[in-house]
Amino acid sequence: MLDQTDAFRRQGYLVFENALSPEDLQMLRSTCDTLLEEPAHDGGGNVHKIGLGDARRFLRHRHAEFPSLENFLLGKKIAEITSVCGIEEPMLFNEQFVVKGAGKGASFAWHQDGAYVGFDHTPYLTIWIAVDDATEENGCVYILPRDLDAEPGLDPHEWQNDSNELNGYFGTETGTPMTCKAGTIVAFSSLTLHSSGANTTDSPRRAFVCQYSSGPIIDPDTNAPKRFAKPLRV
Repeated sequence: MLDQTDAFRRQGYLVFENALSPEDLQMLRSTCDTLLEEPAHDGGGNVHKIGLGDARRFLRHRHAEFPSLENFLLGKKIAEITSVCGIEEPMLFNEQFVVKGAGKGASFAWHQDGAYVGFDHTPYLTIWIAVDDATEENGCVYILPRDLDAEPGLDPHEWQNDSNELNGYFGTETGTPMTCKAGTIVAFSSLTLHSSGANTTDSPRRAFVCQYSSGPIIDPDTNAPKRFAKPLRV
C-alpha cells in the first residue's frame, strides 16, 4: 500500500484494473440507463453549465434514490481506494454519470477538478469508473502526470464560452490516455490535469465519477457542505 500511495503522490493518479465485480458494473450500467430515460438537461450547477445535451450529459446527485448505488459509494471498494490515495476521514463529496453521445460525444478541455469548486479547499480525490470500455475513439480520459508535493496548487483556468467548460492547460503535451476495460477505476487528485476526447463511435460512452474529500468541504457563503459530506460505512 505504501508503494501505491507514494506512486499516487508522485504522479497524481493510480489505475485499478478489474476493480469492480460483475454485479457492481451491471448496477452502474442499469442505473445509468434508467437515468438516461429522463429528458436531457444542461447537467450543470448554479454557476457552471457544463452539459451539452445529448453530446455531453451529466446525470448528477441521484444516489439516494438507488440503494445499491449508495451502498457502493460508501462501501468497501471505495474505502480501499481512498485509503491507498491518502484520503483521511473520507466523505462522499460529489457523484455523477458522464455520458458522451454516439457519434457526437463532446470532448472535455484540460482542467483540474478543484477549479470547479469556486473557493479555497483541501484537495480531494476523483474516482473515475469506466462503465463501458474506454478507448481513444470513444472519448477516454487523458492525464498529465503531476507530482502533488512539487505542484500542490490550482493552475489558472479560463472559461470557454463555446464549449461550456474551464480550460486550465494550453500547452502541447497530449497526456497519457486511460484506455481501459469496463470496470476499471482511474483515481486521481483534484489537482491533476486531465481531459477527455470526443466520442466518434456509434455507441454512447458511459462513465461514472465519484469524488471524496478528507472531511467535509464547506462552502464559505453558506457555511454548509458544498455538495455532500457522507462518511463511508466501513
